[in-house]
Amino acid sequence: MSLQRQPKDAETLILGQADLPEVINSSFELAEVLKTDTPSYKADIGPRLKPATRDLYRTYSGVPDDEIVNHLHSIRDRAWSFGQYPCVGLWVFLHPVVSNFAEYENALSRVKAGASVLDLGCCFGHELRRLAADGAPTENMYASDIHPELWDIGYDLFRDRQSMKARFIQADIFDPASPLGDLKGKIDIFIICQFFHLFGWEKQIEVGKKIVEMSRPGAQLIGYHTGRMEAEESHVQFRTMFFHNVETFKKLWRDIGIETGTTWTVDAVLVEMEEWGLEKEDYEWASKTQRGLNFSVTRQLDENSGA
Repeated sequence: MSLQRQPKDAETLILGQADLPEVINSSFELAEVLKTDTPSYKADIGPRLKPATRDLYRTYSGVPDDEIVNHLHSIRDRAWSFGQYPCVGLWVFLHPVVSNFAEYENALSRVKAGASVLDLGCCFGHELRRLAADGAPTENMYASDIHPELWDIGYDLFRDRQSMKARFIQADIFDPASPLGDLKGKIDIFIICQFFHLFGWEKQIEVGKKIVEMSRPGAQLIGYHTGRMEAEESHVQFRTMFFHNVETFKKLWRDIGIETGTTWTVDAVLVEMEEWGLEKEDYEWASKTQRGLNFSVTRQLDENSGA
């Protein structure tokens, strides 16, 4: 199959696309072109490998310290051929964002006590590995992504194919026959990173409804996605993306609650991209109003208690 050239615009670069040759004959060729033609790929890990992450690969994965950098380069470039996402190309998967949240310790305690956790849009499953490294059992973990190749690469990334017991579910969240239906009413903790902003407002409402369907009362969502100081919806080739600020993200969950008869409390904050661990060069091409949006969203136990 050949991929025909599409016009380039600023928002296209956010998705890791670029100004391409007229015809590209394979996903491998596409990946190789995008290594040089998109700002969403940084060839060298540079300062992005922080001490906490190095320690994770040394202690949890058993990678010798002097092999970690080469190991990460090898795995990342394998993954790039399956999906040219900024979270892969810019090494975002290395950054311990969620584990730095104040809410993380509560989520960790709940999972240790037997709560179920779903990493939605999991990529390599790196957030679940941090929970596992901090002592959480993996038997009650679930992970879902539309790309099973990335989850499979995660086993090699973390060298835990035998010990990681999480159930991976390949699924399109918008498919009504999705196997995510098996999780109806079963999930206590959701980890959702770099996911919501991939869709427009109406699609985000659909995502929220699916989350409600899978959640138990008292369920907690923790995660982050790309936001804006002034919320805006962008149309990017064949995709519509809504970038939230705090106010619109709260409204999203009010609307989801109204449509599902549930009540959710939202804590959210806009942060500079450096707080995620990115270098300035990693996002200097993006909108000047771009920020990270960190969030914790909790379903109230008493659905009749109001917002």
